[in-house]
Amino acid sequence: MAGRQRIDTPEEAVTDARIQAFGVVLTTASRLERLLGSVMERESGISHAMFEVLLLLAARPEGAPMGDLSRGLVLTSGGATRLIDRMIEAGLVRRERSREDKRVQVVTLTAAGADKLVEAARRHAEELERHVFGVLTPDRAAAVVDGLDELGRHAQEALPPLG
Repeated sequence: MAGRQRIDTPEEAVTDARIQAFGVVLTTASRLERLLGSVMERESGISHAMFEVLLLLAARPEGAPMGDLSRGLVLTSGGATRLIDRMIEAGLVRRERSREDKRVQVVTLTAAGADKLVEAARRHAEELERHVFGVLTPDRAAAVVDGLDELGRHAQEALPPLG
C-alpha cells in the first residue's frame, strides 16, 4: 500500500487502498464460507462450525474443555454451549465433567463424530481443490495462507477474550 494517506473526504474513504483491501478479504471470506458451508451442510449434514469442532477434537483425543472450544471457535461461551448441545443431540460428541476439576466440562469426539469428520473432510477437501487451490497457483495459495495466518495470530493477540 502506498504511504499512509489521511482520509478527509468520503471519496478518499471509498478509494483508500487499505479499506478496499480489507473489504476484499472480508467479502471473499464471506463468499467462500457461504459456498463451502452450504456444500458441507448439503453433502455431509453438518455446519461448518460443527466441522471445526470435530477438527479441534480430533487433534485432542483426550478432549477439550468448553472454554478452549469457545476460544478456538471465536464464539461466546453461550454460543459454544448451544453448538455443542446440537452436536450431542446428533451423537457427534459427548460432554462430561473433568476428572481433575469438576467445574470444567470436557468435550470428546464419539465414534460417529469421527466417522462424520472423515466423511465431511473428504468432501470439503474436494471442494477446496475446486474453489481455492484449483483457482490459485500453489505459490499464490501459500502466500495467501501465510499472510492470513500472520494476520490471524496478530488479531488473536490484540483481541480481548470473549465473554
